[in-house]
Amino acid sequence: MDQRPAAPGGPAASKGTDGFRLITGHLADIDALIREHQLERHVYELDLTGYTVIKDALRPDAIAVLEQALLALAGEDDGAPADPLGRSHEGRTQEVMLLLTRAGRPFEELILHPVVLPLITYLLGQSCTISSVTGYIKGPGPTALGVHSDTAYVPDPLPPYAQVANVNYCLTDYTAAGGCLTVVPGSHRYCHRPRDGQGAREAVPVEAPAGAAIVFHGNTWHGALPRTSPGLRLTLSTLYSRMYMRPQERYDEIIGEDVLARNPPRFRMLIGKDVPTGWRSNSDAERIAGLRKANAPAYYRTRSEHA
Repeated sequence: MDQRPAAPGGPAASKGTDGFRLITGHLADIDALIREHQLERHVYELDLTGYTVIKDALRPDAIAVLEQALLALAGEDDGAPADPLGRSHEGRTQEVMLLLTRAGRPFEELILHPVVLPLITYLLGQSCTISSVTGYIKGPGPTALGVHSDTAYVPDPLPPYAQVANVNYCLTDYTAAGGCLTVVPGSHRYCHRPRDGQGAREAVPVEAPAGAAIVFHGNTWHGALPRTSPGLRLTLSTLYSRMYMRPQERYDEIIGEDVLARNPPRFRMLIGKDVPTGWRSNSDAERIAGLRKANAPAYYRTRSEHA
């Protein structure tokens, strides 16, 4: 899939004069990626408002490939192709699941997006995993999505740092009339989920052109407007989580060695193949114990050190 070129690897972690790795030395890697792609403003927006928009994250040819795959699978699930005017989806939003295994290489490349993944790593750490890769097809009608937070199963108060983070890739233009995403800016700082209709009046539409990526903190309150214009809104959602969160889709169990072989090592990490829990036999326990020893500095970092 034709996306922006990948950045070269970051510099080796810095070391002190005694040769030992500095406690925060690993932060140099993510800092290098952020600076390489000039993402400083996006990091600032994530910290301040809980979301950011990257325009032109996908090129037109990549959008076409992803759109074709999404519509084909949606038609397979529905038993009929989607109507471009939206009559097939009037009053509903279709959810198309498990895209990472059902749609192949373009979606493998999507979760490794060289510009978006550094921001996800900034929010969730290098050890983060993919929780789900889902498509949404929204038609005209009264269907709206109420204000909520993506951080589920964690009791309030939520940690101020992200447990999950979402990326909405816009395959069609995101407009208010088209039923776009809405957010409550700064709500990630509230550290609790909305209750009793909270956030409905404060939510603002996030309008963005086709090809944009909208990245948001898992605590950020968000929803979606009803679509009042004809046609379809096409969205891809890649939800990432910290490695200790249970994923929505178990790609570690269903992705084969052939897929792992054609992707970089980060892909294996993202689908949860090397999560240091969940052994099922003595040999598996020994393998995971080896992972724990090899990666102990990463697994036992404090918040200030985490990346």
